[in-house]
Amino acid sequence: MCQRVIANTPKFQMFDLQKIEETEHMIFGADYILIRPKTAGCTLHLANTHFQLRVGQLILLAPFNPFRLSLDQHQKVPTDCDTLHFRLNAMGQTFVDSVQFFTIKSMLEQSRNGTLFEGQGISDIHHILDKMENSFEFSQVLNLLGLLEKLSAMTPARYLANNRFEVNNIKRTESRVHIVQEYIANNLAEQLSVALVAEQLHMADSTFSRFFHANLGVTFRQYVIEQRVRQAARYLVMTDWTIAHIGSEVGFSSLSNFNSKFKSLLRVTPREYRASHIDMRKDIESSRAVEGQIQKQLSDTMI
Repeated sequence: MCQRVIANTPKFQMFDLQKIEETEHMIFGADYILIRPKTAGCTLHLANTHFQLRVGQLILLAPFNPFRLSLDQHQKVPTDCDTLHFRLNAMGQTFVDSVQFFTIKSMLEQSRNGTLFEGQGISDIHHILDKMENSFEFSQVLNLLGLLEKLSAMTPARYLANNRFEVNNIKRTESRVHIVQEYIANNLAEQLSVALVAEQLHMADSTFSRFFHANLGVTFRQYVIEQRVRQAARYLVMTDWTIAHIGSEVGFSSLSNFNSKFKSLLRVTPREYRASHIDMRKDIESSRAVEGQIQKQLSDTMI
């Protein structure tokens, strides 16, 4: 019997640590999910197979990977299982694409088929999870990054599914998100609007707005402003263009608007940003190195 698939994208900024709740239907969302069984009795249903999870294991699932967790209700000891939901867009695309994040990003890409970790080194990750809580303290951001770094250094015990479970609606969602992100990136200088971008997906404006927020975690307007500021930061470091020209090049309607939005995100004006990062041009051999250097400022102020 074909299971029903339900979209589920919790509301949070960077991560959300939850206790497992049994679901009747397969669910999927736009987040990465790390599953930690703390007792026996938890079963993961992934694609057309199921796996009895054991204490000491960790399972990493990529976004849009339908799954269901069921609990053994007949155990004397109640089944206990944590799920850590986290999303990369809160960290900033420049950071995610940086050289420093490359190993973690590669590990996350492998989780499309469900990655099982166990054995040596897993205790360090459990220790980090024990310290994590849903708070706004910066130490929790460091915990998440430390957890991902340790996972990326481990060799997976196995991949749970040889072929990713493909559902037409899921593939269509991923494709649409990519189309939107690529269109925005290629048209920052234009007067981007919900109506204009919604037209690329043949969606009504209201439907597109809901779709965008559900799958990228921010409003369309917030996303466009952030992408314009990020591109402007790159230009400020890598070119000698005037600040007015850069503002126009990334789509801001006026110099005052550019200065205002740039400072609201990075806490300095474009002029101050360029002055404090001008030395980054020296001895830089590749654009990747530039991206990594720029992200130091972006991560300090925007994470």
